[in-house]
Amino acid sequence: MKRPKVQRPLEFFLVFCLFPVILSSCSSHRREVQELMNRYRSSINDQKAEAFLGCFSPAYPDSFLFGEPAEKQIRMELSGSHPPGLKISDQKIEFGSGQARVSLRYFLSRISAGQGRQDQGREELILKRGPEGWRIESGSAIYQILAGRDREEDEIRALLQKRVQALREKDLELFRGLVDPQYNFSGKNFELVVAGMENTFNNYQRIELTLDPPKLTFFPGRADLVEGFRLRAWSQEKPVEFNDTEKLGLTRTGQGWKISKGL
Repeated sequence: MKRPKVQRPLEFFLVFCLFPVILSSCSSHRREVQELMNRYRSSINDQKAEAFLGCFSPAYPDSFLFGEPAEKQIRMELSGSHPPGLKISDQKIEFGSGQARVSLRYFLSRISAGQGRQDQGREELILKRGPEGWRIESGSAIYQILAGRDREEDEIRALLQKRVQALREKDLELFRGLVDPQYNFSGKNFELVVAGMENTFNNYQRIELTLDPPKLTFFPGRADLVEGFRLRAWSQEKPVEFNDTEKLGLTRTGQGWKISKGL
């Protein structure tokens, strides 16, 4: 007959002494992260650009997102006569693998280019703790917006509308100007893409392209785009219709945004 296992003094020590220490450490980290998030929000509402930028890692990946230092644009946004307003809700903090993940819903209102703008959505911030405390490592949509994302989105939407126009008017030169000269994707280069569109123009008397609002993801110097579309083309008065989703890659060049993948 087995004798009941007797807990050793060391095990009692671990349970009753170390466990509270662990709980205290977790509580401390959560408090520090919450303090960072409070500063993240209040620095925008109080127009404190340096406090906002101080929430981010020095090596934050979006520092040169749109071809120039993002800090310059953010300082301009937070020093204007019309301060932006940021509201945060549904915030959730999770810890694991030496980092923290903060998910939240944001509502940002501001004046941009003389017009009122409102941006809302969700973001997932990845935080890491360094010598100076917790800092945001990635994931801030608000950072991108203040750094000029809406301007880039407007340019991309204009590019997409020019593509719709090029197909409707069968304007090969207009289409050519929308494609990155360095296009190289799925076995096609710039010349093959343009030649393929010229062939399409020759084969169809009329072409109509309708696009859904695009979903954009930005990276330094480039962007990925996903959108639904409907394409209708007439050959000898018989329409052919395609309904699908397309994924395009865009590159920011010296001549503006160009399509570099997906055609």
